[in-house]
Amino acid sequence: MPPSPQLTFERERNVRVLISLTFGILLAYVAGSVLGTQVVLNNVDAMGLDVTLAMRWSSSLSDVTGLASTLLPLMAIALLPGWLILYWLGQRPTRRVAPAWFILTGAMGIAVLHPTLNWVFGVDVFAPARTMSGLLGQALAGGLGGVAVALSRRGGVGD
Repeated sequence: MPPSPQLTFERERNVRVLISLTFGILLAYVAGSVLGTQVVLNNVDAMGLDVTLAMRWSSSLSDVTGLASTLLPLMAIALLPGWLILYWLGQRPTRRVAPAWFILTGAMGIAVLHPTLNWVFGVDVFAPARTMSGLLGQALAGGLGGVAVALSRRGGVGD
């Protein structure tokens, strides 16, 4: 007996939500990694050492792969709960979740992540987030992930 159309629709919607959230997390991670690398390299440049464009590219690519085992899971933990709650609220027949909430939730999730890790462990886990500009750059990365999630919801994806 083939699955009911309702069950097929539910599965398709859940797969789309999973893809949307995964893409949002990956975009936030890549943006956060690259922005963090640039913050560190700007500090190196400010010390008088020459930082070429090739060094920036190479360092960024190296950090994207090198931070995948630490920063990526931390960002996923910081982003997923808020976005899942927003998806759940959007499923309610009486609620509509504005796309800006996904952007704000992504930015705030990452902005809170780094100071919380510092508070819990007593050390800055991600050096670029030590400064306000670095922390704002990380929040921007979380917001970019939220943009990806919000855009993927257009046209009823996940609704």
